[in-house]
Amino acid sequence: MKSSTKCAPKTDTNMQAIIDTRFLITHFLAPDEETKKWTKTILETLQKEPNLGIIPSIVIHEFYKFEMQTLGIDVANIRINIVLKSKLVVSDLDSDIAIEAARLRCRYADLPTADAIIAATSINSSANFVLTDDKHIRQIKETKTKWILT
Repeated sequence: MKSSTKCAPKTDTNMQAIIDTRFLITHFLAPDEETKKWTKTILETLQKEPNLGIIPSIVIHEFYKFEMQTLGIDVANIRINIVLKSKLVVSDLDSDIAIEAARLRCRYADLPTADAIIAATSINSSANFVLTDDKHIRQIKETKTKWILT
């Protein structure tokens, strides 16, 4: 059975995580203080050491587009700059990730391209998990997912 667990507020500082768009959206638009506290704690933990928190460049695209359409360009610019100036690492799409994403899309017929790129980034970086509750990514046997407590 596919592994999908909820993140505790303290994560192992040696764990490497891929950050999905849904996590960033949840962080910035947290429905309550408890959720905001969990996401903040997770992000702080992933920035304690280099390369613990990785954001695929497609997530930058999706997050910025969502913020711009939902809250306007000024808010989108502020929030994307917070992400880009953090100690999280942005992983650019390269040919290895692109090929792995194509393989995943062939294996999982309903897998959107962006989700395939996110999962492929996780596989190619040997990350421990993807921070997401996305059903498309959760179905991929080659990756593990975790989500925040709600």
